[in-house]
Amino acid sequence: MLKSLINLTFQTSGAILLFLLLIACKLNVLQAAPASDFTAFLLRAEQLNDSDPKAALLLLNSYKEQLSAQPINSQVNYYRIQSAAYADQALYSYSTASAEQGLKLAKKMSNPSIFIAELAYTKGYSLESLGDFEGAFQFYQNGLDVARSMDNQELTARGLINIGAIFYLKKDYKQSLITLNQALTLANAIADEALLGDISSELGILYGYLGEESQANDYFQQSYQHFKKAGKDNYALNSLYNVAINHTNQERYEQAISVYRLLESEIQKNTSHEFIASVYRNLAWALLHQDNADKDNAYRYIMLAGEYVKEAEQHLIELQYLIDKAYILEKIERYQEALVNIEQAEKLLERKDSDIYDTSELNILLLRAKLHYALEQFSKAYEIQTQYFTKSIAYNRVRETTEIDELRLQYQSETVQRQKNILEKNQRLQNLQLQQITLESKNRQILIAILAMCILILTWFLHRVIKGQRNLIQATRTDSLTGVANRRRLLQLGEKYFLQAKEHQQAMSVCMIDIDYFKEINDKLGHSIGDKALKKIAHLGQRLMRTNDVFGRFGGEEFITLLPNTNHDDALEVAERLRKNIERTNWQTQEITQLTVSIGIATLNQQNYTDFSALLKAADEQLLKAKQAGRNKVSYHE
Repeated sequence: MLKSLINLTFQTSGAILLFLLLIACKLNVLQAAPASDFTAFLLRAEQLNDSDPKAALLLLNSYKEQLSAQPINSQVNYYRIQSAAYADQALYSYSTASAEQGLKLAKKMSNPSIFIAELAYTKGYSLESLGDFEGAFQFYQNGLDVARSMDNQELTARGLINIGAIFYLKKDYKQSLITLNQALTLANAIADEALLGDISSELGILYGYLGEESQANDYFQQSYQHFKKAGKDNYALNSLYNVAINHTNQERYEQAISVYRLLESEIQKNTSHEFIASVYRNLAWALLHQDNADKDNAYRYIMLAGEYVKEAEQHLIELQYLIDKAYILEKIERYQEALVNIEQAEKLLERKDSDIYDTSELNILLLRAKLHYALEQFSKAYEIQTQYFTKSIAYNRVRETTEIDELRLQYQSETVQRQKNILEKNQRLQNLQLQQITLESKNRQILIAILAMCILILTWFLHRVIKGQRNLIQATRTDSLTGVANRRRLLQLGEKYFLQAKEHQQAMSVCMIDIDYFKEINDKLGHSIGDKALKKIAHLGQRLMRTNDVFGRFGGEEFITLLPNTNHDDALEVAERLRKNIERTNWQTQEITQLTVSIGIATLNQQNYTDFSALLKAADEQLLKAKQAGRNKVSYHE
């Protein structure tokens, strides 16, 4: 190729010189992009973030190379918008890193900027979402101090909203109500619809914690209207989600299902996976608890939720999902699978850094006892049930003395009814203690039967006390559409096989597989036909694999085969066999007559790759070469 270029240079030197001059001119134009153009670009990115955060991130990244040439103020503004877009996509670690970069640059500014407050709020929100309430509170307070020093009423109100949310998360409900009302006073004064939407949403959540479901619902409806007027459709959808949660907490499952269906129809490509997973998980719960329980669809939606929880950074979401998934599995009598999910939930529970998970621990104990009883492991069920009774009694005694009751005394006029409720709860606690003493003196078989009755009573009781605490998400090992190993499982097994190969000095190969022109199938024939194609490819892949091979779906139309103890030549044979079988397959449908795949192969030979990620990347690069070579081919590193 170099010789050809030299010959061409001698033959057409004039044309080449002209071409190089044009490139130089273009580079000069790019380098000389004025600050005013960059400011206009930032304005477009911020406007785009209100409707499509994912598109806003793509636009921001396209200007990354020009960032260092811009004034410090523009650079700080860039990171402010980027960190907010990451947070809106629930990518909290990225949001935190971007906000930190913006705050670092802000120290170089000669005068304080309101951008500092916004960056501090965004970082605080990301830390809050990751469970670091103390760190979040500190950044919220820092941002509030900046906003007040610059007499910015809007950002002062936002700081108060953020701090009010931390107060109710830490169960300081009285201070939360005081702080949020201060923010509401400021928002009403400046008549900011988006700000009023945020405050109404937080007040709705607070009153949900206080057990005031009707008032909470009113605030969520107000929040929805404010966000609609402000043109923040994604935030409006979140308010509708809160309305659905509120219906569920009040056991109005049919109404909740109706709202969840509406939310499902509004899901867009740019909707965060965390939000989609929450919608599907809560829809599954409502379907299971409606008057005519729909167990099949409940299971289907909980599996769909699992597909979207993989990228969620909040491990509380995974903990909640694991418990809900186990509960649904118990209802469809898949007890062993439910126990596996409970064991995974218990491991996550060990990572708790606050008492926010107290009720999750009770739920886990209650469900585990029921599962052991269903499996006729009565001794184990009795042991766990005893732990459950002890913890639930302690929890509810503390509950009676919390500030929830103090606030009800202050803000409610129905004091007599409240006292009656407390007496009824105390009576239930006495009954539980009496039942526990009685059970210890009887035959274990009889004990289990009595405890089963108590479980039914306590399930209802605890549901009334801790409503609003069930936002659950979990990742599974199996792809719900195709039934083969999913991305998480493939990565786990890949790391395992890679280390084993290194340890025993064996070869290992990876095949990266992509269905050719799959996007055209979805666009022209619809996703239902595309799903059939994915299922068929998965079936063929599993059938053609050897005993120790693993075939799974990596995502979209991409599949992966893990080939332990397999050298380069054997891997090529496996890949070609798979490619030819797919090409020759009779699809028995009018829509699809033939499908082909492109395959990239990478093989570990002890010294060529340091870790599994590098091996996987090499296979992906070979896949790209197979596509560039015309598709329906196998490419490998020679």
